[in-house]
Formats: sequence, C-alpha cells, structure tokens
Amino acid sequence: MVEEIRNWEDVDLALKELGELEIKKNLVEGVLNETIAKAKAEAKEELEPVIKRAKELTKMIEIFAASKKDEFAKKRSKELTFGKVGFRLVTSVPVPRDKQRVEALIKSLKAFGLDDCVIYEEKPNKDKLKELDDSTLAKLGLEKKVKDSFRVEPFLEKIKGE
Repeated sequence: MVEEIRNWEDVDLALKELGELEIKKNLVEGVLNETIAKAKAEAKEELEPVIKRAKELTKMIEIFAASKKDEFAKKRSKELTFGKVGFRLVTSVPVPRDKQRVEALIKSLKAFGLDDCVIYEEKPNKDKLKELDDSTLAKLGLEKKVKDSFRVEPFLEKIKGE
C-alpha cells in the first residue's frame, strides 16, 4: 500500500494499487448486479399471477360497470365499502414516436400556422460558444476556461495478469 509518492516507482506502484482496487470494485459490482438481476427475475415470476389476477378483476369490474352505465349519468363514480369505481372523460391525442413521423408532423403543424402546438427547447450551444472571441464572451458574462485535465489509467489487464 503506497503511503507517499516520492518518485516514479511510487507512482507506478500507486497505479498498480488503483488497478487492483478497480478490479475489486468491478468484481463486487458484478456480484451485486447478478444478485439484483436474480431478485428482479424472482419478483417478476412471483408477481406475474398477481398482476394477471388484478387485470382480470379490473376488466370484470369495468364490464359490469359499463352494463350499469345509466347509473353513472348524474354521478360519475360509485363509492362502495372497499373502494370506488367510476367513469371520467379523458382527452388525449396520441403523437407518433417515430422520429421521421414526428418531424413530418412538426412540419405540417408549422405549415398550417399552428406554431403554438410545437414546443421549442432552447439551450446554449457550448460548441459554438467555444468559438466566440473573448470580448463577445465577456459581453455575455462568460469566459473561456482552458484546463489541463489530469487522468489516471491503470492497465487492468496487466495487473490482472500478475
């Protein structure tokens, strides 16, 4: 265990120790991920009949309530001892998820003058900001920061091989 770094050999030993620590961390995380995956699979298997039964009951209640829909004309819900059932008007407009269809929809909305139906997300373009000169950045209350980032990369394969 390296306690102090006085020369390059100490740096190399510290890199080796860092690599060993990362390998240990990866092993522990691997075991953790396996345990989590196993627990999720067991829970899914145990919950499958529960979820299936809940869906069946909900569907049966819905069918029954629909057959008594006239009872919901004035009051949209019915409270019972163990819960309540009811109807409510829900309005939705399904929008396609496919990128090309979304782009076509946006183009159509704009063509029909329905710009207020389009949401625009605005955010600064950091790559373009980097290209601006210092005086323009200063006017914007920004400044360039050039940083020499340090990195440490232990050679895990070499360390594992020892």
